[in-house]
Amino acid sequence: MTIVWVLGLLFASLLISLPIAFALAAISIFILAINDVNLIIVAQRLHGGVNSFPLLAVPFFVLAGQIMNHAGISERLVEFARAIVGKMKGGLSAVNIITSMFFAGMSGTSMSDTAAVGGIMIPQMIKRGYARAFTGAVTASSSTIGIIIPPSVPMVLLGAFLGMSTGALIAAGLLAGVMLGVGLIFVGWLISKRENYPIEEPFRLVRAIKALGRAAPALFMPVIILGGILGGVFTPTEASAVAVVYGIFIGMFYYRTLNLKKLYQVFAESAILTGAVMLVTSTAYVLGFTFNYQQIADEILKPISAMSLSPTLFLMMLSIVLIIAGTFLDGIAMMYIIVPLFYPGVRLLGIDPIHYGMVVVLCWGIGQQTPPVGAALFITAPLCETDVLTITRANVPFIMVMCIVLALTIFFPKALVLFMPKLLGM
Repeated sequence: MTIVWVLGLLFASLLISLPIAFALAAISIFILAINDVNLIIVAQRLHGGVNSFPLLAVPFFVLAGQIMNHAGISERLVEFARAIVGKMKGGLSAVNIITSMFFAGMSGTSMSDTAAVGGIMIPQMIKRGYARAFTGAVTASSSTIGIIIPPSVPMVLLGAFLGMSTGALIAAGLLAGVMLGVGLIFVGWLISKRENYPIEEPFRLVRAIKALGRAAPALFMPVIILGGILGGVFTPTEASAVAVVYGIFIGMFYYRTLNLKKLYQVFAESAILTGAVMLVTSTAYVLGFTFNYQQIADEILKPISAMSLSPTLFLMMLSIVLIIAGTFLDGIAMMYIIVPLFYPGVRLLGIDPIHYGMVVVLCWGIGQQTPPVGAALFITAPLCETDVLTITRANVPFIMVMCIVLALTIFFPKALVLFMPKLLGM
């Protein structure tokens, strides 16, 4: 019953609009205090939660995403995407999604993706006659690719938290990310046919080559990051630092869109975003310790053992829990609260941790699309000048695509999740 009143305290904290990091810390301190635990352990665990070399990749990938955003890289990516889409019904929706896929290989976060791509594509789509709700739904749903196609900040956090190979997680996200992008493009095309949205310019090889030339330095960044990590040249943390240096170089000396003033703004914004992520990470780490101290995981493990669940059924049940939790919890907090509770069940049933990690990341992405907390919706809605619920209704077909990809990942792990890590010897 401990878990019931712990979650009750958490819900009560959220209802009074207490920031999630403070809610996690307050609940941990309260539980430890009533059990006469020396509260110096809280300070130690707060430090221990972020005292990790793999976690250094988080501020660097956040910084790399901000550099790409402010350096005007997204404009070049949009231009290239438009050139390769060609004559297609509702072509701008496909351009939006393809640009998000390109950007995902640089930023590692969906928020950077939403802001950078949405800021360019939303005005263009509305001007061409696309409904505001559809435009917002395409932008919000495609931003989820940012945490699935590597590099991915959630994968870095998950790898560090569970002690699994971040490189293997990153490799596992490749096929799922591409599959999700293709599925979103297909649904966007179907809706565009029904709504009779405009057709873009026919494909021209010369135009595509010119656009590729302008976008090539930006497109080379994911090649450096993924090639370096998957090829064993450097770790994800080192790759994130390389991405920052490369981004500053092409922004200042090739595209010449970054200057010292903009660079200061980039560092300031990155520091704020990183501070928010790390604060939630450290307080959630304290809560994880509290759960272990109270042996809450055992309360969940006992019924799992009694029910004799298959790995597939267990992951389906876990997905439902994560998706529901994602409607009211920030993704990082959800991961640190829910993931450790079910991890003993993963080991009990012999589920590959990489498979488990991919299911968690996909559920995280779905949670970003669902109110009341859906972060992608709250960024997209002001850009579209419409409300979150209107975008959510238009987003239902795209969320269904995410759920289908999630289901395929659960049912066919060897083909869709574990194939790439195994191929690369991870």
